[in-house]
Amino acid sequence: MLAVSTGTRVVPIAIAVVADQALTRDVLVEVLTESGDLQLLGATTSIEAAERLLEDPRLQVVVVNLSLTSTDPGAAPGVNFIAAAKARRPDVGVLSLKRSVDEPMLRAALDAGADACCLVTTPADRLRQAIAAVAAGATWLDPEISRVLLHPKERPAIPHLSPRERAILALIVDGYSNAEIGAQLGCATATIHTHVLRLFRKLNVRHRVTAAVCALRDGLI
Repeated sequence: MLAVSTGTRVVPIAIAVVADQALTRDVLVEVLTESGDLQLLGATTSIEAAERLLEDPRLQVVVVNLSLTSTDPGAAPGVNFIAAAKARRPDVGVLSLKRSVDEPMLRAALDAGADACCLVTTPADRLRQAIAAVAAGATWLDPEISRVLLHPKERPAIPHLSPRERAILALIVDGYSNAEIGAQLGCATATIHTHVLRLFRKLNVRHRVTAAVCALRDGLI
């Protein structure tokens, strides 16, 4: 069951769906809500409407189709929305969807702050599992996406990391926050924050999930 138990009361996970087309939106809504474990707060094909959905304090997870379109051929509306959503509501998990394995787009989504990446063709049960993981504060990569991100055709040069940076990276992979890493290593949170920023620059990433992908792909820990 994907709902969250609060005492004796079971509370469904509150979600919103943002898709590029009405048909995609409607299909996602149907497959995600048929079990009753997820509460739909809203579904839209409009980024403007999606931004309004972020105002709902009940929202826990937003499902974003990365195929959102724009009149600007160089824009990536789905990725831009994820970045804006995480900046505005860092407490809300983001699950990104793509019709096919597009490595640059998926990496961009992770760098923007996506907590999970799945394919539109991912079975409904697994999508709901991913939503539950994200709602609980965890991350999720669909197996097919993991294979591409962890084993790219052209692997970048592996950066040199200090023992302290490797220790921090290992704790990031395990899901620890900066404050928790500081407690583990006996350092101030501000010091860990500085180390993490330096680590991100070395790995050429902007998000903890992407850093974890690099760590596992390149055997850095």
